[in-house]
Amino acid sequence: MLKTLRRFTILAALALPCVPALAYEVSPMIYDMAPTGQGATSVIRVHNTNAQPITIEIQAEKRMFNEKGEESRAPADADFVLFPPQAIVQPGATQAVRIQYVGATTLDKSSTYTITVKQVPVKLPNDGKSGVQFVFNFSTVANIVPPGSKAQVDVVSLTPGAKTLTLTLKNSGNKYANLALSHVDLAGGTFKSTIKDDAWRKALGTSWILPGGTRIIELPKPAGAPTTLTAKFTLVEATQ
Repeated sequence: MLKTLRRFTILAALALPCVPALAYEVSPMIYDMAPTGQGATSVIRVHNTNAQPITIEIQAEKRMFNEKGEESRAPADADFVLFPPQAIVQPGATQAVRIQYVGATTLDKSSTYTITVKQVPVKLPNDGKSGVQFVFNFSTVANIVPPGSKAQVDVVSLTPGAKTLTLTLKNSGNKYANLALSHVDLAGGTFKSTIKDDAWRKALGTSWILPGGTRIIELPKPAGAPTTLTAKFTLVEATQ
């Protein structure tokens, strides 16, 4: 039996629309910004709900998605001025972080970034006692949206399988789309069915489709669905 347990750090990386954290809270989680002018600046707030001070640092990355909705990121600190880039937030205090976009000013479509608040682990004393340190990262979503941009998401194809339906969507617009609140109406002969809410979000996984992007989504096949089906997609965009 071990007499001494190592202290260790558990990292939780979160990117949720509404986040009550165990150690701190970040808001807003999703926001649009303009490429230039006053709209190119936003502010996120970090509220420390912990009983101890926390140290945070801020990082910018560009978001990309493949056809299956799998996300990849690339460093993008050069596209932003983040102030302060690092801070110590006292218990009960709120730290405002200024987010200023300084990337390309002439955009023909929206760009999507994450501005991540990373909690920096503190150095634990080497006193032989056991302990667990939880640290949390919160990725907020910053969309850089040119004036007049609009999403246009349409059905490319619907392919029935034995137990699933393969739905392909394309965003031919010049603005990102968040598909979480949308739905798909299926029809074939006298058969009608709508896939929405939890069933839709479970099948969707990642809800984002960027300008020019394509998404392939495996939908549950409703009971009684005929071999030949048509799909109508309705985009319902969330208000921020």
